[in-house]
Amino acid sequence: MSTERPEPELHDEPPGTAGKQDASHEWLQRWMAEQDVAASARPWRLSHMMGVVAAIAVVLWLVVTMGAVVVVGGIVLLFAMAIGAGVILARRRSTQQDSLLVILAIAAEGNMPLAPTVAAFADQYRGKYRRRIMNLAAELDSGRSVPEALENVRRVVSRDALLLARVGDQTGRLPQALRMAASSRSSQLPIWTAIATRLAYLLAMLLIMQSVCGFMLYFIVPKFEAIFKDFGVPLPQSTSLLIEGSHFIMNFGLVTAWIPPLELLLLIFLPFSFAGWVNYDVPFFDRFLKRRHMALILRALSLAVDAGKPIEVGLTTLASYYPTLWVRRKLIKVDDHVQLGESWISALERQRIIQTSDAQVLTSASEVGNLAWALGELAETGERRLAFRFQAVIQTLFPLVVLGLGLVVMFVAVAFFSPLVVLLGRLSG
Repeated sequence: MSTERPEPELHDEPPGTAGKQDASHEWLQRWMAEQDVAASARPWRLSHMMGVVAAIAVVLWLVVTMGAVVVVGGIVLLFAMAIGAGVILARRRSTQQDSLLVILAIAAEGNMPLAPTVAAFADQYRGKYRRRIMNLAAELDSGRSVPEALENVRRVVSRDALLLARVGDQTGRLPQALRMAASSRSSQLPIWTAIATRLAYLLAMLLIMQSVCGFMLYFIVPKFEAIFKDFGVPLPQSTSLLIEGSHFIMNFGLVTAWIPPLELLLLIFLPFSFAGWVNYDVPFFDRFLKRRHMALILRALSLAVDAGKPIEVGLTTLASYYPTLWVRRKLIKVDDHVQLGESWISALERQRIIQTSDAQVLTSASEVGNLAWALGELAETGERRLAFRFQAVIQTLFPLVVLGLGLVVMFVAVAFFSPLVVLLGRLSG
């Protein structure tokens, strides 16, 4: 089956716009040249150096006057502030991306020149994102299609939006695909952000507890053991259990040493992922989000059905460009089975991309000629179910996990406080 893409009619321009395109092209080329010159002629100023010196001086003053503990606490606080700022920036970036998708959809629907429209849209932003939008305008002005331009300019839209844009370009439903990409993420983003915040809180608490316990076990416990050995007094049972647990962890150090770095990486990665920056592709955790992948696949296929194109067009595009590797492998198998004559609904069910109930709904909708609507509704329902289940699990387990962490803190406090009580009682006796 041929996979060549027909030239989309949405890029055709009305008569009389050739002069505007030439002027726009010259303006974009001049802007790119000015950006290159500005980037190469932007040296460090004296104020920048003074700021760096002042920051170093403040840190050294804190170390000398208040001690290393305050500095470590400040670093922890700055780290927490950085994560919070990262979440805010990721939310802002997702909003910017959705706005860009809507602008592209409006321009494509009205057969407007895309490059000048995108360049005008860039005027409301500053910094890196403005430069990315201007680069996108330059890509569109050079004659590339919307999916090619979005792929060449990194991080200007999400990978899900890029996939839907490819399917929309193949099926002649590019404006609908762009609007679908913007609306689907904006409706689900608040739910997933709330879930990510709870998980990030638990990971942060675990890291803090591990850091405090590790410091006390490494520096305090050996001194306790030496003092009690000199007095000939056995350690309390709770302290002995804590020490035995630390020895057990040290014996499997090659395994346990990886836990804090993995927690730290997940703590950094999780908020950005659920905020829409990297499409929830958390390693291993992404396997629990099959419903999200199902929703994206069904939305893409609804574009092909709505355009009156063969379903194989959407499946081939998904099998070639789906952003998640393990899902793409399943889609390749589905495409192969469909090419051999199997029904696409049964092929999706065989690869467990859709469930049996979903297959029955799609089969009934196909028989009555309402397949495009059924695909969209199943996508929306699947995402709502997934979000509801995760919210239910988080709301149920979060208090239990917090209570469990509190019990661990109480045990550690008793283990470190009881030796002092025993020793003071022995000395007073």
